[in-house]
Amino acid sequence: MSTTEATVDEIVTACLSMVGLPYDGEPVDQLEHALQCAALAREQHGNDDEFVVACLLHDIARSPAVAGIAYDGPREHHGEAAARWLTPRVGARVAWLAEQHVPAKRFLVATDPAYRDQLSEVSQRTLLAQGDAMSDAEITEFRLNEDWQQAVALRLIDDLGKEPGLKVPDIDSYRAELRIVIDSLSGS
Repeated sequence: MSTTEATVDEIVTACLSMVGLPYDGEPVDQLEHALQCAALAREQHGNDDEFVVACLLHDIARSPAVAGIAYDGPREHHGEAAARWLTPRVGARVAWLAEQHVPAKRFLVATDPAYRDQLSEVSQRTLLAQGDAMSDAEITEFRLNEDWQQAVALRLIDDLGKEPGLKVPDIDSYRAELRIVIDSLSGS
């Protein structure tokens, strides 16, 4: 088995470990949420495999096979743990986008007065544990990354991927995007 296939299998196994795993009181489990987000990413940004993979894996630190982070603490949020796990597997850009879905929520709360009220009750509660609205200095720093708008797009998709019973492609349908992203790291 190639290194790429081994990495794809490792990621798929980590995703599958999220079946039935509660999603902070939302009406879907962690895997359903990940798959809904990836499906939305394909619809909206299908030409960007890294973005689709980031949407699929943004909550991977919740997986028992990765870090099993059920709740964010004051020192670290699940996006940071995900980025550490993702970087060697799918690269820095995917890891950064996944990590930044939490700061992007804080960014949107700070820059869009209506955004906070659009968050689910669960997201409003976790926002407080994640640091609430960004400061002006944090907003400036966030916007320094050339992919900051993609991080915001991922966040908005994250907010939508919570529909019970929604039919979306299964995890195996993302193997092609995973291979492309993983192979791009080695220049294959």
